[in-house]
Amino acid sequence: MALKPVNKRNGLDSKQAVWDAIRRLMTFTIREVREETVLSLDYVREYCLGLAAAGYIAETDESTAMTKKPGVVTIWELVNDIGIDAPRVRKNGTPVTQGDGRKNMWEAMRIIRIFTSRELAVAASMPDCLVQESTAADYAKHLCHAGYLKKTGDRYQFLPSAYTGPMAPQIQRTKRVWDPNQQKVRWRSDVEVGDDEH
Repeated sequence: MALKPVNKRNGLDSKQAVWDAIRRLMTFTIREVREETVLSLDYVREYCLGLAAAGYIAETDESTAMTKKPGVVTIWELVNDIGIDAPRVRKNGTPVTQGDGRKNMWEAMRIIRIFTSRELAVAASMPDCLVQESTAADYAKHLCHAGYLKKTGDRYQFLPSAYTGPMAPQIQRTKRVWDPNQQKVRWRSDVEVGDDEH
């Protein structure tokens, strides 16, 4: 099932909705979790298999003993609750790292406050996630348009009053800035705003 763009979702059609249901239920079947969302059973099953492979959920002892019998439904339990943010895993349990650079930049810019795109790239880079200067420049440019940053010369300043929450603003393919904390579009490229206006 192809997911809608993040700003078109209703909160029940994402992996976050699956994770929220798992955390509420604690012990569950795939079908029970699916009933809490508008996702397909296959989509929920695939995500749950990824969570199981990564060690977030596991079959209950009772379920493991019963699964040898035909027609018995697997009962799962949450064994590693990491908090409200849904784990980003593939079906085989390996982590999805796409977006980590943006998350690192969002955290770094709040700490260093005033920076060039090069300084942001260095501050946001980790051994398993290197941020290119061009990526930092593009992200800073978009966040400046959306009012999170102010630009003076080649330096950006993070505006503390623009901090909306822990989730990093996203640059969508349509060149819009989506704020997942506010659940709204903060800037669209078809309504141009110059850097000097923020």
